[in-house]
Amino acid sequence: APGVLALILQHVAISIASLALVREKVFGAIELFRVAPITAFEILLGKYGSYIVFVGFLALVLTAAMIWLLGVPLLGYIWWLVLSIFLLVFASLGIGFAISATSGSDSQAVQASMLVLLASMFFSGFVFPLAQILVPVRYIGYLLPVTYSITNLQNVMLKGILPPWTYLAALGGMGVALFVFSWWRYRRSMARA
Repeated sequence: APGVLALILQHVAISIASLALVREKVFGAIELFRVAPITAFEILLGKYGSYIVFVGFLALVLTAAMIWLLGVPLLGYIWWLVLSIFLLVFASLGIGFAISATSGSDSQAVQASMLVLLASMFFSGFVFPLAQILVPVRYIGYLLPVTYSITNLQNVMLKGILPPWTYLAALGGMGVALFVFSWWRYRRSMARA
């Protein structure tokens, strides 16, 4: 159940974020932002904030349903669960915005997010344990937030232990690096528009 939760949250975050900036290019909103007294950083920060609230609410509903309706235990501290889910959503939104900043159309963004979903299912330890995946292919799994989050959520919910700090740091670093990349690409597209 924690693995399914991580996969759902990652996919929702990537899917909604991957369409965010593409639609602005297609519908011409980027032209308005270009002359408005607002920077690309502020636009991206606002989008991150709203999507974190939206996906956070979804995570709250799904987690509550898992615990109270399905009987999945929560043996660890709730604050570690909240931190693990926040970092998963932050890093996943980074992937989505990076896809959106580099895609030229809606269909390209949707196809890229579907490829990330397929990679997440097969290379993250969701379907096959990571130990059974070939080492070169395993590195693809470590580029995906769900790989770290499956372990984090299992540790907190099922084992009652803290998630590995290296996994938390990897998710945070991935999220920050992808935010900077998305901001850089979006700023360049606003300058060219």
